[in-house]
Amino acid sequence: MISAKVIGVFCVLAFLAISSSPSHLQAEGCENEKNIVMNKDGCFHNIERHLGDQFPKRHSHCCQTVESADVNCICRTFTAADKAKIALSKWVNVAKECGNPLHAGTNCAGYHVPLLP
Repeated sequence: MISAKVIGVFCVLAFLAISSSPSHLQAEGCENEKNIVMNKDGCFHNIERHLGDQFPKRHSHCCQTVESADVNCICRTFTAADKAKIALSKWVNVAKECGNPLHAGTNCAGYHVPLLP
């Protein structure tokens, strides 16, 4: 009887450990950062497909978010709907301008960051 309780407690603890793993928390963090980036008060006006100015001011809300963000993780969270609204090349430039560049050759949601000449 006691061993069944111990096994039950162990199973609950194992479930809690798995469900709160760092990769799950990191994905949530990336999604939150991406939501800020995609917001009109964030970087959207810098990465918008047809109108975006890909050179944000360093003190802007956009750069404040991007400079401390996991930009590679944000790349992994861009959906097809996001990519229809933004230019990934502009996102790459924004990350660079904000001091947190993606490495050359990185695959960002299907866009390959070009090698520097």
